[in-house]
Amino acid sequence: MSDSEKHVSKRTCVKSKRSRFILATVALIVIIAAVVPSVVVTTLKKNSMGPKAKVFVPLYIYPAPEAWAPLENVISTHPNVNFTVVINPGNGPGPDSLPDGNYTREIPKLTAYDNVRVLGYVYTSYGKRNVSAVRKDIQTYSDWPTNSSNPNLAVRGIFFDETPQQYDAQTLTYLQGLTDFVKDLKDLGPDRFVVHNPGAVPDSRYLATADSTVVFEAAYTTFQEREGAKLFTNIADSNRTQLCAIVHSVPESVEGKHLRSLVKQVRKVAEEVYITHLSTDYYASFGGKWTEFVDLMAA
Repeated sequence: MSDSEKHVSKRTCVKSKRSRFILATVALIVIIAAVVPSVVVTTLKKNSMGPKAKVFVPLYIYPAPEAWAPLENVISTHPNVNFTVVINPGNGPGPDSLPDGNYTREIPKLTAYDNVRVLGYVYTSYGKRNVSAVRKDIQTYSDWPTNSSNPNLAVRGIFFDETPQQYDAQTLTYLQGLTDFVKDLKDLGPDRFVVHNPGAVPDSRYLATADSTVVFEAAYTTFQEREGAKLFTNIADSNRTQLCAIVHSVPESVEGKHLRSLVKQVRKVAEEVYITHLSTDYYASFGGKWTEFVDLMAA
């Protein structure tokens, strides 16, 4: 073989090796492109907490100095989480035109946050309370900004406690009238948000008279029983954006991945969620896993 022929042969061999290397590299890139997205998607699915939800807070804690600090701390550190906070100065707004000084000091701190909606507590005695008395409570809340000369001393809607579960035409009219009254009061802000609390799944005809309804307010064990029975799967004439769930008395052993699983379960049911490990006075303080719960709601 001549020197020129040997040179051509070596060059052909080099070209062949280079081609195989390029083909192998391309093949590897194609495989990575195909596999990595599926791995990422699988990981995201595994870590997903499901639909976003608001933290619902029955804030029945008297606002002594620093008493509301655990709430303010999580609000400020989780600006992307929305909070619905119910205040209850005196089984409603109280007998006076304004609440006491501790409330007038602390409420504006909450309303200053863009991710907080404050609601005023009003009870209805399952639709039996005198409608004039209920309207008076609502009006008192509405008048707070004017009476205090402080636009931040305000609520942005009403939480109606003790609303009925069983249907009654007269009660439906009663509740719709109260909602209309709230919606007409401009001092209740742009939201004028209405929440009903029957504490259980009510007759579906009541749902349209509120922006949100508490369809569960009970212990952890009861939630597991009702979730297992698929009680929340097909609530007539509703979707989860209209629903709120409150789960208390969660066992201390439900933490870490188990608490994560619970939060995910409840978020599937409702757009507003409150979960606490406290088994007594569960609205009068913040439980030891309060921050962990809010962290999971942010996920």
